[in-house]
Amino acid sequence: MIAIWYVALAALLFVGIKFSKKKEWNDGNMSFDQTKCFLGFCAVIICFHHMSQQTCAPWLNPRYIQKGLDIFVTAGYPMVAMFLFCSGFGLYKSAKSKPEFFKRFLPVRIIPILIPTVLVELVYVYLRHLRHIPIRYKNPFIIGIGTHETVNPYFWYIPCIIILYVLFYIGFGLFKKDWAGILTVAAGTGAWLAFCFICKYGTWWFNTIHLFLIGILVAKYEKNIFESFKKHYVLKAILTVLLAAVLWYVADNGGNIYFQITHTTWNEVNGYKADLFAWIFQCLYSIAFVMVYYVLSMKMKIGNPVLKFFGKITLELYLVHGIFVNMFSYFMIKEPNKPIYYIKNLPLFVLVVLACSIPVAFGLSLIDKKVGKALRPKKAK
Repeated sequence: MIAIWYVALAALLFVGIKFSKKKEWNDGNMSFDQTKCFLGFCAVIICFHHMSQQTCAPWLNPRYIQKGLDIFVTAGYPMVAMFLFCSGFGLYKSAKSKPEFFKRFLPVRIIPILIPTVLVELVYVYLRHLRHIPIRYKNPFIIGIGTHETVNPYFWYIPCIIILYVLFYIGFGLFKKDWAGILTVAAGTGAWLAFCFICKYGTWWFNTIHLFLIGILVAKYEKNIFESFKKHYVLKAILTVLLAAVLWYVADNGGNIYFQITHTTWNEVNGYKADLFAWIFQCLYSIAFVMVYYVLSMKMKIGNPVLKFFGKITLELYLVHGIFVNMFSYFMIKEPNKPIYYIKNLPLFVLVVLACSIPVAFGLSLIDKKVGKALRPKKAK
């Protein structure tokens, strides 16, 4: 029965797809409408990614593992890479085309993120209280220094994107020079990587942040990049897909490959080195995954009403779906905490999580849109 969801995902992505004829190109492959549709699909895949990590990930209690969503266990970070890449790309393009772009830039972008984030955090606080799950941090802040545990286990993306928005504003809004903006974002990205390394955060905290900067660079040199891929397109498309496939395999098996190369076994030091080895290839694969989208979208245009709908609620869906994943899987947030109700049937579990998440995300998006509209500068009459 779980195969039904694979068919549904394929239909979600491919229904309405249009292919360019020979010697014709999809010049709008990075347009707002096209990328929002694909990001809507990415948001749904992230939902499946977190559902898989609660049902069939190899580190779970074997007693409760249910096969069926295995392909999604490591599918989350490439989707996040697309979000960061499109954010960097879109911000640069908007900054160059809209004279008033930086007016109220930070409030317009950050407050609509903070409102749903705070609401979701409160729900997680309540769930933790309900199941007597302590929050053990070494400081009073929402992110623990020296531990990547957060109230919401999927929270990491929020501080990451907010920091990137601030860096973009400083670099391109205050300095107003491309070279200064690129250096600012690059330096900030390096600082975030150093912070995550020092604190020994999980690789998902910092294996995609570089895509924001890459998105800016692609936007700056878009015409040259697009034209270069036109030459020997079929060959370049095949090589890009093959490269991504190889990097995907190495990234997914980085830890085991490291131990085979070094002839060591797992311990605290070597384990962390193995994670860093895997991180290198995760970073490379995230770039390759975005390249695959970019190259293939030069000949394909996706879009249908359902994708457009999901494209409008990506942030909210990302934030809220984890609540229901934890409420209905066999444990809540951490083993062995009991969930609100354990749904053993995997296809039904997927259905319930999505059926609960989508309307709540849509409701939150309506609030966000009203807040964002109120914050934007009024157009002169």
